[in-house]
Amino acid sequence: MPIYDRYAQVYDDSGQIGFSLKVIPYLDDLLQRHPVPARTVLDLACGTGTVALSFAQQGWEVYGVDASSGMLDQARRKAEQVGLQLALSQQDMRHFVLPHPVALVTCLFDSLNYMLTLPDLQQVINCVATALLPGGLFMGDLTTQEMLEHVGGNDTFFVEREDLAVILVCRYEPHTGLSTVHIVGFSRQANGLYERFDEHHTQVAYENDEVRSALEGAGLRVEAAYECFGWDPPDTDTHRIMWVARKAASR
Repeated sequence: MPIYDRYAQVYDDSGQIGFSLKVIPYLDDLLQRHPVPARTVLDLACGTGTVALSFAQQGWEVYGVDASSGMLDQARRKAEQVGLQLALSQQDMRHFVLPHPVALVTCLFDSLNYMLTLPDLQQVINCVATALLPGGLFMGDLTTQEMLEHVGGNDTFFVEREDLAVILVCRYEPHTGLSTVHIVGFSRQANGLYERFDEHHTQVAYENDEVRSALEGAGLRVEAAYECFGWDPPDTDTHRIMWVARKAASR
């Protein structure tokens, strides 16, 4: 079973929505510093649609792409509840296509860290560049090796809410640089019984020059790299970097 298909059902309630709620005002501030030529946006790896819906609530034309049908089901449900429209599609982020180019592409919450090789990362960035209008902007965050290795790198986390419990067992492999998370969840069903699900997630961190090279290789000019949720440049202790890169305007 693909990752996030079962986890999607409890993703928001398990606390993971917290990142999206925190990043929404940060994106607004980023767009003040780095304006875009139109109000059309793709949220790549959109998950349960929290960020995509925030753009829709502000009047943007919004596309959402995710590889998980479970995540997209949650995004559709949330959009229907508030009476907003999202153009959602299930696609691999390495090969996605849109009906027309957009002014902004976001890719958030270390979704790019799931690309485990540089060629995979480059494929995603190439598709992003194709999806952008001339002068359009890409904003995406990546978790650093410092984060993967030293913050929860070999810890176990437990989340308990009404009707669900989630255990996350994290392991970092220094020889490969891979960080794996084994997720075990228990969610209460309509009959009152709990149903278990298991998922394995794997991420890798990239050096800053590798990310910059991938962006520039796709024809995107890096405008900034920030320590995420702030405006300082990243340093050796940074846990997450927000990259901002622009496609050249047409002449």
